[in-house]
Amino acid sequence: MNCDYSLLTDFYQLTMANAYLEKDLADQTAVFDVFFRKAPFKGVYAVCYGINNAIRDLCSMKYSEESIYFLQEKQMFSEEFLDYLAHWECELTIRAVEDGRVVFPYEPIIEIEGPLIQCQLVETYLLNTINFSTLCATKANRMWLASGKQSILEFGLRRAQGPNGGLKASEAVMVGGFKGTSNVLAGKMYEIDVSGTQAHSWVMAFDSELDAFRAYADVYPDSCLLLIDTYDIIQGCKNAIIVGKELKKKGKKLLGVRIDSGDLTYFSKEVRKLLDDAGFKDAKIVASNDLDEHLITEIKNNGGKVDIWGIGTKIATCFDDPALGGVYKLVSLEGTPKIKIASEVEKMTIPSKKNLFRIYDENDEMMGDVMELVEKTTLDNDIVYDPLNPMRNYVVSNPSRIESLLMLKTENGELVKPLGKWPEARKRMEDDIEHLSEDSKRLLSPKAYKVSISNALHLLRTSLIEEYSK
Repeated sequence: MNCDYSLLTDFYQLTMANAYLEKDLADQTAVFDVFFRKAPFKGVYAVCYGINNAIRDLCSMKYSEESIYFLQEKQMFSEEFLDYLAHWECELTIRAVEDGRVVFPYEPIIEIEGPLIQCQLVETYLLNTINFSTLCATKANRMWLASGKQSILEFGLRRAQGPNGGLKASEAVMVGGFKGTSNVLAGKMYEIDVSGTQAHSWVMAFDSELDAFRAYADVYPDSCLLLIDTYDIIQGCKNAIIVGKELKKKGKKLLGVRIDSGDLTYFSKEVRKLLDDAGFKDAKIVASNDLDEHLITEIKNNGGKVDIWGIGTKIATCFDDPALGGVYKLVSLEGTPKIKIASEVEKMTIPSKKNLFRIYDENDEMMGDVMELVEKTTLDNDIVYDPLNPMRNYVVSNPSRIESLLMLKTENGELVKPLGKWPEARKRMEDDIEHLSEDSKRLLSPKAYKVSISNALHLLRTSLIEEYSK
């Protein structure tokens, strides 16, 4: 993290941290959970990403002299607090789900433990880093599954929410299932395949579409993919075929064509027939134009012949659900479990340090996740409860296997092992998706996934509710 990013936080985090010092609370050991209450895009799951990036940044965070001076000018902070920031050393112990794992509402995806003052100061940066990346990875995953796991390219930079939003989107979509990006800087920074051919302006810069295609093929004979919808899609395809035949005579080949407007179902079928009849059965059809998982599904269900999808606005902005809503809640202080009680049961928290277990059935399919008190390292054959409705419960009985999901990432501010990058997260996503039921992956009315709390955690939560309600 660059020094300037140490102040990428909400002002109230600083006022609370300063007050913790004033009231001798700063060094109390706190535990916070990061979780989300609702899966995005009317689905039931999310693909988590951004955790390792956030941890890397937090472990190297420093407050520069300029940052300290900026805060000093506010005349709200004690010299003791400013001196604390000037000598900041990360002391946090972090357990987290691995990047790329499929996760569900209410379960902790990160647990932060350490001095209360430090836990408070990292909240905003942590959520800012994880929320958007997880949202993009999840949206990308829905599109990838809707396409039947075809090749999908990310074209969203020009519509993204600023440079950083564009970069983070390009990285996160790779975890969700995309194949590459048009974002050159993201390609350099994150080692992502970059791709792109021409825009309509290229075609319009020549006297005719055929002249434009020939000129492009002359410059790029080994990677010739032509945009055919500047004027008329069918005629554009016929011009592409002319150029393709000219390339073939030179020992080269036409890679494909791109359609960026119109009825993509109809035109992809017509273009496929023209290409096949002309002997270009290997030429790919790329489709773009405000696509999302629902339009992809419609095109495929109606016999569309698209080979590669180019997704821009709908992925880079997460157009239909632009905020994950991840939250950061105190669950323990000095070893005492803490709970937030609200009039809405959805906003009640689940107290105490926890382990998170994933249960698999006899077919090795994910059948449920269970939160348990941290001192219990496995699940007993015990009753578990829905955290929103204790009347919904079941007994964990003879699962084929049980997996612990929260992994130790840092201890007292030090990394316990090197943090992986997006390709490793992508592999985890692919593995989890294979073990998630088809019913939970469908776009319309997906089947809810069971997230539960153990009997011991249920009893603790109930007792705390009774205690605080007196």
